[in-house]
Order: sequence, then C-alpha cells, then structure tokens
Amino acid sequence: MNHEQVIALRKTFNTVRQRHNQNNFKDFGNRRRRLREARELCVGNEELLKQAIENLQKNGIKVHLVKEKQEAIDTILSEIGDEKLVVKSKSNVTKELELTKSLGRKGIEVVETDIGDRIMQILGTTPSHPTGPVSHLSAKEIARELSGHYNKPINDNPDEIVKIVREDVISSIGNAKVGLTGANAITADEGSIVLTHNEGNISEVMRKDKHIVVTSIDKIYPDIESAINMLKILSYNATGSIIPSFVEIITGVSKTADVEKKFIKGVHGASEITVILVDNKRSQLALNGFRELLYCIGCGNCLLYCPMYNTIGNEYAEDNYLGGKGLAYQSLYNDEVNGKLKLCLTCGKCKENCPLDLDIPSMVRKIRSEGISSEVYYFLKSHMIWMYYQAMLRLKP
Repeated sequence: MNHEQVIALRKTFNTVRQRHNQNNFKDFGNRRRRLREARELCVGNEELLKQAIENLQKNGIKVHLVKEKQEAIDTILSEIGDEKLVVKSKSNVTKELELTKSLGRKGIEVVETDIGDRIMQILGTTPSHPTGPVSHLSAKEIARELSGHYNKPINDNPDEIVKIVREDVISSIGNAKVGLTGANAITADEGSIVLTHNEGNISEVMRKDKHIVVTSIDKIYPDIESAINMLKILSYNATGSIIPSFVEIITGVSKTADVEKKFIKGVHGASEITVILVDNKRSQLALNGFRELLYCIGCGNCLLYCPMYNTIGNEYAEDNYLGGKGLAYQSLYNDEVNGKLKLCLTCGKCKENCPLDLDIPSMVRKIRSEGISSEVYYFLKSHMIWMYYQAMLRLKP
C-alpha cells in the first residue's frame, strides 16, 4: 500500500470514529455482555450446530456441512450446475475459500454486487477493511482505474462512480439465475438465515432462481434475538450506524396459502435455498486453545485503532486476513504468514476497542513466541519497524 493509500485509509477510519462519537448507543455495555455470552455458548457447540441444521432442513432448506476448503468448492460447483454466471454479495468466508478464482477456472463468471467489492474486483486489489474493502483508495484513483475498465472517462465524483458501478451490477443481476451470499448468523431455534446490508443488493441476489448461502460453523446463534443484538453491535462498530438499512431473515422459500389454505412454494424469488456450512479447521481451533478467535463478528473496529495497520495498511495482512486477528487465525495453519505476524506491536489497542474484548495480543504472543527471549526480540523488532514507517510517512510530501 503506497503513501496516498495509507492517507486515504486513515481518512476513512477517522470518519467512522467521528460517527462513533456522534451516535450514542444506549445500553451498549449490556449488549456487549449478551453478545459475549452468546458467542461463548455457540462457538464449538456441536449440539447447537446440529439443532440449527435440523431446523434449517425442517424449513425446506438444503444443508451441506463441509470440512475442508476443496470440499466446500466442490459442493458449491455441484450446486451451481451448468450455470456460467453467478451474482454474489460480500462474504468473507468465500474470500477465505478463494471461491471466485476457483469458479473462474471452471469457466464461471462471478460478479460482486456490493459496490466496494465490485470496484475491488475490477481493480484487482485486496481489501483494506472487512466492511469497507476499498477504504484505502481515493475517489480519484478509483475513477482513473474504472475509466480504463469501462473504456470511457469517469470523473472522481463519488456519486458518478457509484452510478456507473451500480449500472454494471444491475445488468449482471438481471442476467443471472444463481445468487450467492454469505450469512451474518444462522439461528438454532428457528432455523433461520440472517443477513444484513446497506446497499439493497442482497435483496436482489437472494431472489434469483437459486440462492446459495456460504457461511461458517462459527456463525451459529441461539435465536433471532441474539442475532439481531449482534447485528446492531456489528453495524455500529463498522459504520457508526446503530442498525443497518436492511436486515433479511430467511426461514425457507417464499410460499402462499391464499388458495384453499394449501401451501404453494416459490411464489416470488428463489425456489431453492442451499446453505453450505464450512468448517475449514474451525473445529480444530476450538479444541486447541484458540476458540476465542472464533468469537469475532468481523466488525473491523480493531483495525481503526491498530497503530501498525494505520501505518502500513493492508501490507499488514495475508490475502483477506486483515490485521493481528486475521494473521493469527491464518498463521496457525500457514508458517509463511508468521513473518507478518511478527509486525504486531502487541500494544492491546485491538483488545481495548473490541466489542467482545478479544485478547488478540495474548494469542499473537502464544503463536509467535517459544520463550521470553524470543518475545522480547519480536517486541523490539515490531516497534522499530513501526517507528521506521512512521518516519517515512512524515517525510513524504
């Protein structure tokens, strides 16, 4: 990430922090406590996972529980069938699976429908925030790149940028028969899929002939009430708004009983819904002392306050794993990532600003250190690197 992108990233993060200061979230402390209790109950709870799957199936939703990355990709390919165009919404689990690349190798075009994700896809860049993937790019830089892609001049007015990308997305949605989304929560009591969004694109994607939901086993919640509580905290930390523009709760395909009280399914939207629940080593994490990593709701508030991330941006990342938490998660299974994990200052800013009070610094120290001497070495090295980059930023014009 270059100097201009780091400055753009800081500007975006400052905007969100200002919204936090302006919007008073009443009873935030109590809601955080309830969220923590829900995560402690659900993560790694095989009985609740089983209950959620059974209730999803009772609601007429097909469910696949898959262990590994390749199994997940193969299952998704099977569900897509012969279709060659898929429209999808933001999903960190599909990024983890590198799904778009895998489908592309099979001749299937995947079009992102979130504005930021579509811009990122066109520009071929990597995300800088889980809910704001192009936070590091200025409108000027985006307009320049999009002008080349669409082969026409686009000015750096954000309204025009959004309009152009929106028209592109709408065209693809109209031509597709398969929609793919993630899920913010799966509820055990109701067997429901809960999704949140601000742009309205998920409302369109989930109404294609077939709706495929790709999410992970750590997204289970006891009930809709606990899921909505999580969404409010997620929205506030990610954007500064207390509730997102849209909350979708799906408990089966559309149906009517208006004629002789007989249920007719598939009246509007998808006539088939499939949920793919991905493990991808999460069960191992839960059993091996890193269960707390899976409590994370992906709000990205830690990144807003991380001094290393605000200095070098998504250079402090591995593919789609952003910041200390993401690198800690990935490094447990990939030794190459540890080089970036050593950049962590273990300053505690992430823990201090996490709604779940996740102790990421302790986990980082546990992963990267074999003893006191090596931890001291990493501490000094990371602080020297941080001081160097801070000095470079001050020298830049």
